[in-house]
Amino acid sequence: MEENDTMQAIVLLNDNIKLNTINNVKVIRVKDGDYNLLIMKDYWPVIGEINGNVYFDGDENVSFENIKGFYMLCHNVFRLIIIEDK
Repeated sequence: MEENDTMQAIVLLNDNIKLNTINNVKVIRVKDGDYNLLIMKDYWPVIGEINGNVYFDGDENVSFENIKGFYMLCHNVFRLIIIEDK
């Protein structure tokens, strides 16, 4: 994939403290007890609550496991707000 075929992910802590920015993300996997999502570039806008794991695959592979929080995807920017680690 070319670089323009990727997304950006921004990870925030509960009080809007930026924890991490991940560039050139090709695939985002959201695994919750109730559902599994596979998000790629130009996926429709989505917002939800997570009580499980989020994996970012791209130039670097980053994962957040056993978290509780919220996520939003809009204009190929994925935002993850972590409320707490389990």
